[in-house]
Order: sequence, then structure tokens, then C-alpha cells
Amino acid sequence: MSAKTFQDILDEGSGKVKVYYYPIEPFIYKDEIGNLLGIEKEMMDSYLRFIEKKYSVKLFIEWEQVPTFDSVFEYVNKSDVPAFGISVISKTDDRAKLVGFSYSYMPDVSVFITHLSVPYLKDGAALKTHIDGFEAATISSTTYKDDLDKLSNKFDLELNYVDVPNDEDIIRLVSRNKEMVGFVGLPFYVIEIGKGNPVKRHSKFQVKRDGYRFIYQLGKGWDMTVKNYFESYLYRAEADKIIRRYLGNDYSELIWGLAGDNVSDRADEIAFLNKEKEIQSQSLIAAERQKDLQWVIIISVSLGLVFVIIIGLLLVRSNRMRQRDNVLLKDKSEQLQELLNELNQNKDEITHQRHLLQRKNKELSDINKQKDELIGIVAHDLKSPINQMSGLITILGFKSEKWDKEELEVFEKLESSNLHLKELVERILDLESIQKKSLNYKVSATDMAAIMKETVAEFEEKAKSKNISIDISQIISGKMVMVDPFFLKQVFENLVSNALKFSPLGSQVFIGTESHHEYHHVYVADEGPGISEKDKVKLFTKYMTLSAQPTGDETSTGLGLSIVKKYVEEMNGSVWCESQLGKGAKFIVAFPKV
Repeated sequence: MSAKTFQDILDEGSGKVKVYYYPIEPFIYKDEIGNLLGIEKEMMDSYLRFIEKKYSVKLFIEWEQVPTFDSVFEYVNKSDVPAFGISVISKTDDRAKLVGFSYSYMPDVSVFITHLSVPYLKDGAALKTHIDGFEAATISSTTYKDDLDKLSNKFDLELNYVDVPNDEDIIRLVSRNKEMVGFVGLPFYVIEIGKGNPVKRHSKFQVKRDGYRFIYQLGKGWDMTVKNYFESYLYRAEADKIIRRYLGNDYSELIWGLAGDNVSDRADEIAFLNKEKEIQSQSLIAAERQKDLQWVIIISVSLGLVFVIIIGLLLVRSNRMRQRDNVLLKDKSEQLQELLNELNQNKDEITHQRHLLQRKNKELSDINKQKDELIGIVAHDLKSPINQMSGLITILGFKSEKWDKEELEVFEKLESSNLHLKELVERILDLESIQKKSLNYKVSATDMAAIMKETVAEFEEKAKSKNISIDISQIISGKMVMVDPFFLKQVFENLVSNALKFSPLGSQVFIGTESHHEYHHVYVADEGPGISEKDKVKLFTKYMTLSAQPTGDETSTGLGLSIVKKYVEEMNGSVWCESQLGKGAKFIVAFPKV
């Protein structure tokens, strides 16, 4: 008897599972020899492996391609065996009535695009002026179609819809038609401009949703398995690596950055714009070369045509035939001249646009470089006077026994401010070294538990000052990993310092070790205010301060967690945070076992 629910599979110890998909590269597609690949293919494989290991069952998986994107929902809903669906799916209220949705595994940002020749559209007036009456390429029954409807209704636009099967076709149509617009997913836009398609992104009108997901049958008992997977170490360890494998490190970070809040104010938008201009500049150069090649072909064909006509004239003895051939030759020459004139105009326009893009790209690069150099110079120049000030403060402290209460408070504030300034400069210099890749890692087999115990000992006085107890009973020795002990200790110092900084007076901090299959973990958990979903997006971004405030008048540089992430990833590890608002935060660092 074939299993129909997850409980049936548990009872029988095995069962058949179908995965329906509509191919969209690079999320799920077939290579030249028919192998199924892609981000969602590997993500679904990871989830199904998790089910087999956690619940000790055997799954027989069948992958089936469906004819259209819309039909994914129908096939999953009507399947007589347990079924899942993948095809870069966004969650909407109507869809949620038909199928269940997994957690989000990747940001879902739809960008509004036009041909490269359309001016940048900054507001509704610009939309009305430049694109009213245009055609709009879209995919029926998708969020892209909904986004176009909302845009059209909001700004009273008349758009003539053209239905296409996928994102690639939307981008190709827009790149070939100067009077066509559309919405596409941010990852597809990044990939397609890398192929040289001359399209322009208008960031003012991009739409952010709550992420791409896969779907499953409602009421069949799969909800808990999906929840367990997305909260598991396996998802944490594999998801980001899968996405980076297909999109590349640079594009992956830019997409996650642009998916955050206040996109137009983020440094990631500048980085994305730099990369975007660089790619489009390269594609314009390639297009110019293609035009030159077309020029050569046209001239070659024209010479061949002239040669054929000359031979014909030699063979035709009749004057009447010669006159007719001469008229034909003249018409062809005029058509050829018109074509050459048009090619020259296009070439001049492309050359001008390329020069403009190169100049803007250079200006943005120079500004970013100057910013980094200025920060580095200021930090280096401040280090010496800060150290001198520290010495003077120490000398001044010897006289503290003669001071009254008010003078002591002033001294303590002076000492605290100097320490914070010193910490800020050191963090900036650390970050500068990371960015220049000038750090010299000395990797060796290291016990993570021993490093953490050593770190905790250094924070005992700080914990006592806030009446915070640190529970290390769950730290188990022998967690051997290949890391640089010096940089691992800096990682732990940042995490323990943050836990104490944001913990209420009289609370507890829990520190322990765990092992999961191929990884050793160290965690630091506090009873602080927790981290909101909005703050999680920018948690590991440099110079970002969160909404939670320190509980003992401490200050924050906004650099600690960004340095933690860089150190951990440079040593082939992973770091993430598990938190609910009002229920504290738990930071986990994981490295492969030795």
C-alpha cells in the first residue's frame, strides 16, 4: 500500500515521494547530459537526507517536470503520494490556501527593469513621462504580474502585457525592445546582465517579499519535518554554501545586502552599483565589437553582391538588361548605405554610453577607496595619542585617594571613554587588515573548549560588576578543530563581551559545547532582549548598530560581529544567531571536526 502521509511513511519505514518542478536556471535545470542541478535541487536533496537520517526511514524520490509554473501548485495539491514543489516560489495568501510553505531560504526581491536607453526612473512622474503605453513582459499568475498591476494602478499607467514562460525571456525581450518593461527576480537580473543583456534596474520601484520557499501538501504531517530541518545544523551548514556555489561569493553577498531594509541607504547598494556598471561596461564593449563584426560581414556580403552583379553584366549583352541591373544595383547600394548609416549611429550611441558608464564607475570606485583610506589613516593616527592618553590617565589614577566623589566620577568617565575610543580604533584596524587580507593565520589542531574556558576566566570581573553568573557546566573538553588559536580567542572574546553587554543585571549567560555529525559547536546564550527579525538582516554587517541597547551604559562600535564572521569564515567555519525578540540570543560557532 502506497504511503499518503508522513505518518504512513513512519509506520511503514519507507515511502515514495514526488518532487514537481518547473525548470528555471540556476535554481533547478538540466545540464547538457540531462543531470538535474541547481540551488533548489541541492536544497531539496539536503532536506530529504535530513528526513531519512532523523526519522530512520527510506525515501524513494521521483523528480517530475511540469509544463508551466502555475501547474506546480496543481500537481502538488492533487498528488496521490507525498509531494513537494520547487520553482523559485513566493508565498502569497491565495497560494497558502492550496499548499504549505517552507521557511524562506533566500531573499525574494523583484526588480523593475527597462531597456538601457530609458532614463533612470526616480518617481511616479518619471514613470508617466517615459514608459506610459509601453509593453510589459510578465509571467501570468505570478507576483511579477501582481507587481505590474500595482505599479500601473498606483501611477495610472497604460501597459500592454505580453505573457512569457520565465524570467530569462522577460530580460531578453526588455533588452531587445526599447519600449518594454518588466519585473524579474534579483538573482536572475544579476545573472543576465553578466551575459551582456543591456537592461537597466530602477531601484526606486523594487519590491521585497519574505523570501523564496518550497511547497508541500497541506494536512499530510510534513509541517514539523520542515520546521525541524530549517532549525537544524544541517541547514545552517549547507544552505549558504549551496547558494554561493551557483551565484558566486560576490553576487551572493550583494543579493543578501540589497534584500535588507533601507536599501537605498546601504553601502551594499554602492557596491552593487559598482559591479552593475562594471558588467554593463564590459557588455557594451562586447556589443561594440559585435557591431564591428557585423560591419565586416556587411561589407563582405556587399562586395560579393557587387561581384555577382558585375559577372551578370558581362553575361548579359542586352542594353535593356544592363539598365535594369544598374537600377537594381543602385537600389541595393542605397539600402546598404542606409544600413551602414544606422550602424554608425548605433555605434556612436554605444560608445558614448560606455564612456559615461566608465566615468561613473571610476568616480564611485575612487570615492569608496578614499573612504577606506581615510578611515585607515585616521585610525592609525589616533592610535599613538590614545596610548599616550592611557598612560596619563593611569598616572592620574594614583592620586585618586585624595579626590571627592564628583572628581572620582569624572575620572571614571574619562577612563571609560578612553577605553572605548581605544577599542574602536583597534576594531577598525582589525577590519582594515581583514579587508587587505594581510592577516597571517597559523592553523593547528585546537581544543575549542579550552580556548573558551580561558576566555571566560578573563571576563569574571566584568560579570561580577553586573551581578551576572556565567554557567560553563556544559563545556566539554576535547572539541578539536583546525583553527588559529589567537583568532579563535578573539571570536570568543567578542561573543562573551556582547552577551555580558546586553544581559540584564542579575541574569545568567550560558556557554557550552555540542557535536553534530561532522561539526563541533560552541554556543553563547544570554537572557537579554533578543534580536528582532529586522535586526537579523544586518546582524553581521560592519558599522551597523542594532535596536537593543547595552544594560550597563556600555558602548558599541558596530564592528565586533562583522569581524567575528570574517575570522570564522576565513578559518572554514560558520557562525549564526538563533533568537526571538524578548527571549535572549544564542550565537553558535561551528567548525569541522579534526
